[in-house]
Amino acid sequence: MEARHTTISLYQNSVPSFIEPELDALYGHVFSSLAQFRVYDGIDAATHTYVAQSADRTEAILLFRVNGRRVQVLNEQIAMAPDEINRFARYVFETWRTVDVIRFPALLADGSGLAYPHQKFYRTEDIVLTLPPTPEDYLNALGKATRKNFKYHGNRLRRNFPDMRFEVWTDGNIPESHVRDIIELNRARMATKNKESEIDTEEAGRLSRLVRESGLVSAMVLDGRVVAGTVCSRVGANYFMHINAHDPAYDDARLGKLCCYMTICDCITRGGKEFHFMWGRFEYKYLLLGVQRDYDELTLYRSRAHLLRHGASAFRIAYNGYSREWKFRLLDVANKPDESSLLLRTASRSLNFLRQVKQSGFRGVVARH
Repeated sequence: MEARHTTISLYQNSVPSFIEPELDALYGHVFSSLAQFRVYDGIDAATHTYVAQSADRTEAILLFRVNGRRVQVLNEQIAMAPDEINRFARYVFETWRTVDVIRFPALLADGSGLAYPHQKFYRTEDIVLTLPPTPEDYLNALGKATRKNFKYHGNRLRRNFPDMRFEVWTDGNIPESHVRDIIELNRARMATKNKESEIDTEEAGRLSRLVRESGLVSAMVLDGRVVAGTVCSRVGANYFMHINAHDPAYDDARLGKLCCYMTICDCITRGGKEFHFMWGRFEYKYLLLGVQRDYDELTLYRSRAHLLRHGASAFRIAYNGYSREWKFRLLDVANKPDESSLLLRTASRSLNFLRQVKQSGFRGVVARH
């Protein structure tokens, strides 16, 4: 029993089934759900489960593996308070005396209260819309120009294609063929930009299994053919958009944006709480009122002495972290000129990092607050 009457339970080499609804309720994110882990073979016989509970609530549920001197947390895109991170790290370091590194792949956390030497770098984003009570409330919250465009293109679509239907399927009723049709639309759309889709045949099968277990698929259907669609997984009342695509032949109709908007309205009608546009800083996500949440890769070390033991790895983490920051700051500056001050701050941090490495070895690649 720890301070604040928190009890720690460890299920070694096991992921008990009873934690599935607890995970969904606590974090509400597909990348921290057993459904995701099952479909993507994310858990195995070497996976441990850590559960921290107080008298009236579950404080944390973390799935992780021990690989030699390192612990790899499997949960992604979750929020944790510094005290909760410290409690988990202390438990791991006390339980496995040979472990001296813990890595969280994508975490929303304030690093100022962490008790251990650590590295924290931007990893990815999730652009999230908090859903209002009704579709009417959502429409009224959109910008004036956005509302005008949706009205214009919606009316134009009905005039030009009166037989086009918007259809929605959920969970086990989702036709696998429609998921694959939407994936093909995504590939065709990428091809027009001279890019290759990241969704191969294997990924298409996994995504189809995930959304059929718990998800929602919408489609614009014309003459029996899917010409636009959105593929979402679901955790509780939160929806996660994996694909939004349309036939490039309908670019002028703004079919992709219309389908996404109508899908959001359908999620609202079903009592949805959040709509996650996921990563990808596309303008339409912000026009549809998405708010960006940035997640960091967090690496904790048992002590500074153990950091030195992993000096080459720490340097590599820092190098990759600053490279990612530069890449996305440059994209921000290209899209938002007022972000130039952020780019300058990132440049300053990078130069300071290199200066610290030169002056004091690997001590400069780790923060302790």
